[in-house]
Amino acid sequence: MSEQKICLPEGIEVIDAPFGGFPLLLYLLRGKKTVLVDTGVYSTPEEHILPWLEKHGMTPDDINQIIITHGHHDHFGGNFKMYTSNPEIEFMAHEMDYEWMEDHQKHFNEMYLSYTDQWYPDDAYEKAVIDFSGHDSPITTVIKGKETVIDIGNGMTITIYHTGAHSPGEILLYIKEKDCIITGDCIQVRGTMNESGIGTFPLFVNVEHYIDALNKIKELNCTCVCTAHTGILTREEANELIKESFAFMLTHQEHIIDTLKKAEKPMALHEIVKELHGKYYQVYEMAYQIHATTHAQCQYLKAKGILKRVPHNGKLLWSIK
Repeated sequence: MSEQKICLPEGIEVIDAPFGGFPLLLYLLRGKKTVLVDTGVYSTPEEHILPWLEKHGMTPDDINQIIITHGHHDHFGGNFKMYTSNPEIEFMAHEMDYEWMEDHQKHFNEMYLSYTDQWYPDDAYEKAVIDFSGHDSPITTVIKGKETVIDIGNGMTITIYHTGAHSPGEILLYIKEKDCIITGDCIQVRGTMNESGIGTFPLFVNVEHYIDALNKIKELNCTCVCTAHTGILTREEANELIKESFAFMLTHQEHIIDTLKKAEKPMALHEIVKELHGKYYQVYEMAYQIHATTHAQCQYLKAKGILKRVPHNGKLLWSIK
C-alpha cells in the first residue's frame, strides 16, 4: 500500500481491507470531524479498521461520521460492529439504498432475487451474502437528492453526488479542497478478480446513470481518484480506466446485439447470458451481476430502438427490433 499513498493528499488516509480474496480499500477523512468511508464486510472492523485505528493512536470514539458509498454487503457489512464500538457515530447513506443497510434480508431479497425466473442463488450463496452483511444496523442520517455538501472542518468539505449506477443509491464523494474524489465502485472497468482468478462481472443497474457517473468523474478531473477495488489512481490512470469501462460496456452491447441477430427466435435473459458467458465471459462467475448488467443493457438498447420485447408463452423475451 505504501506506493499508493503517494498521491493521497494530507487529511485523507487509506485502510487496506481485503476480504475473501478480493481487494478493498476504505478511506478516512480527517478534518475537524473524522469521517470513515465504508465499513467493508462483517469481519472488516475487527480484522482491519480497529487495528488500523490502534496503530495510529486512535479509537472508534475518534470517528464522528461513517458514510456508506452504496448498499452492497462489502461496503456496509461492518456497520454493526462499528456501531457497537461507538454508538455515537453518525451513519450516513443515500435514501435509495439505506433500507438495505438496515435490513439485510431485504437487501438480499430485493437485489439477488430480482431475476428469479432467470437465475436463482442457492442456499450457500445466500448464506455468504447474509454472513458478509453482518447484523442489521441503523442509518442515522439519510442523504437525499442529487447533491449534498457536508463541512467537516479544517477547510474540508465533502460534496456528495448521487449517481445510482452500480446500485440505486450509489454516491460519489468529492473533496474539492484536496482535489480528490472517492468513487466507491463507480468505475467498473472489467469487474473485479479475486485471488483465484474468478471474476465478478461489471455491475451497473442503469446504463444512462453509469455513463453519467463516469463522465462526472472525468468532469471533476481530480488529481487523486480513490476507488474501492481498483486502487488509488492518478488523474491519468483514472481516465484510462474510464475509457476501458466505456469500451467494455460498448463491447458487451455489441455481443448482445450480435447474439440476438444470430438467434432463430426471441431469447430470454438467461439464454442471452448463457450464450454470452460461454463465448466471451467464462472468466466471470455466472451469478447476479452478469444477469443484472445484461438486463440493464437490454433495457438501454430497447430505449435506443435497437431491441424490442416479444411476448411468448406468457413471458416477454428479447429480440432485435
